[in-house]
Amino acid sequence: MRFLKFQVVAFFLTFTVVALHAQGLHLMRPGASFFSNSSIANDAKLVELVRTLRFYYVDTINDKEVVDKAITALLQELDPHSYYIPREQSDEAISELSGHFFGVGIEFAIQRDTLVVMSAIPNAPAERVGIRAGDRFLTVNGEPITNIKLTNSKVAKLLRGPKGTTVVLDVMRHNKVEKYTVVRDSVPMNSVDVAYLIRPDIGYLRVTRFAEPTVNEFFGALAKLNSEGAKSFILDLRGNGGGLMQAAILMASAFLPQGSLIVYAKGRRVGRQDFEAVQLGKVFLKSKLVVLVDENTASASEILSGALQDWDRAVIVGRRTFGKGLVQNQFAFPDSSLYRITVARYYTPSNRLIQTPYTLGDKNKYRESFISRYKNGELFHKDSIHFPDSLKYSTLRTHRTVYGGGGIMPDVFIPLDTTFASNYVSGLLRNGLIRQWVIDYVDKHRDSLLHAYKDFEAYKENFVISASDRNQLIDYCARNGQKVKDGTELSETDIRELDWYTKVFVARTLHSFEYMHRILHLRDEEVKCALDLLENWAKKGEKLLQPTQ
Repeated sequence: MRFLKFQVVAFFLTFTVVALHAQGLHLMRPGASFFSNSSIANDAKLVELVRTLRFYYVDTINDKEVVDKAITALLQELDPHSYYIPREQSDEAISELSGHFFGVGIEFAIQRDTLVVMSAIPNAPAERVGIRAGDRFLTVNGEPITNIKLTNSKVAKLLRGPKGTTVVLDVMRHNKVEKYTVVRDSVPMNSVDVAYLIRPDIGYLRVTRFAEPTVNEFFGALAKLNSEGAKSFILDLRGNGGGLMQAAILMASAFLPQGSLIVYAKGRRVGRQDFEAVQLGKVFLKSKLVVLVDENTASASEILSGALQDWDRAVIVGRRTFGKGLVQNQFAFPDSSLYRITVARYYTPSNRLIQTPYTLGDKNKYRESFISRYKNGELFHKDSIHFPDSLKYSTLRTHRTVYGGGGIMPDVFIPLDTTFASNYVSGLLRNGLIRQWVIDYVDKHRDSLLHAYKDFEAYKENFVISASDRNQLIDYCARNGQKVKDGTELSETDIRELDWYTKVFVARTLHSFEYMHRILHLRDEEVKCALDLLENWAKKGEKLLQPTQ
């Protein structure tokens, strides 16, 4: 473990340099020889049009608005992933890649138009001054924030801001109002938001994005789980839309020998560039590994899962991934607005181009292609997915058949679960009513609940909502528009599902986001499949990595 810790520190020192390139491609701004006389003339037409409108047009025009719309329209004529980011949204876009923002540092929910703290992020400004779960914000810098149709975006505008600036909060706790002064500081946007021993020798990690801090978080979580006894791992990339390509490359390096090709990129103006595994230690090179993916796994997530599949290094479980094989670089205008344009396509080690086909300028058709996956039954039946022979490729070690042409096809297909057991509970979940009731329930009983369930095992085994509390929940939902149908009673299935999701949200509100996922994993088919493969690796997991007969 000493060696692993040294490698993590070494990585921390080098990654800041690597991350200066938005997607890892070494590009230069075009020189004068790049432009022809005709291209210069076309560029001048756009400038001349704006100047003429400003001087001659019958009404006063908003230059910024016109230019922003023109840039947006121009980029819409390209591929589906080239786009413009106005100055007002540029800070958020940069935060996504940098992995932090400046604010007070809370996770919150909006309940009855009131901001309720779900948890104070450890060591963030709010936690340092004593704000805790269950607190309700009444004012921000003297401005009332209740009964104003509060939204997540409004909360972000109120609580985020430049480092070192002050936020004064009126906070209600147990019907008593206290005033807190919080100095905004850096707040991490965690990429690895769940990491725990799901079995004594199996570690589970969920990675939600690929940003600058992601690899440090990932290796830190791996090291911690390894020190606790994990020898095998479940890497959950479901819903991960990607981010920095370097993060995926360095994470793959944990499981692949130095020099292994992880991905290569090439484009019209970008020659082929290979990205290979670097030496980050040998601790995990032989660890058994299952990767979970779904239809929302995209971009850098597909680089990582595609490389591990091509090298027969991991079993991929879930559903076909999104299929984003285009590489964007980000550029800035002088006013700090941004634009991201596609500069290359990336390919997995077996030469698969996994980008979903598209037509230039037709983003609607591109979106419809994903909707058609649902309509055609692809998310529910593996047999609904058909690949032509031209898209067949072979893995590099055992020469198994894999496919290109739009996403990573998993080794084990798990259909999307649409057989929701209770229509009544489904309606409550859509309207957030169980979670809202749970916030009040935990607020009233927090001390007694923490005393009764001191750790996760005690909570998992023993927590059951009482019949009296369940009836209060049902009455609360009825008062908020979700009544049980007249003349009917809740079925055993309704009660079972209601109790289950109450337990899920109490775990989240009382303990943590991780506790909620630990409960959810008890009924998660992809997780259960991964556990079965790892616990029976010789008979099941390893067998899937061998060539088909």
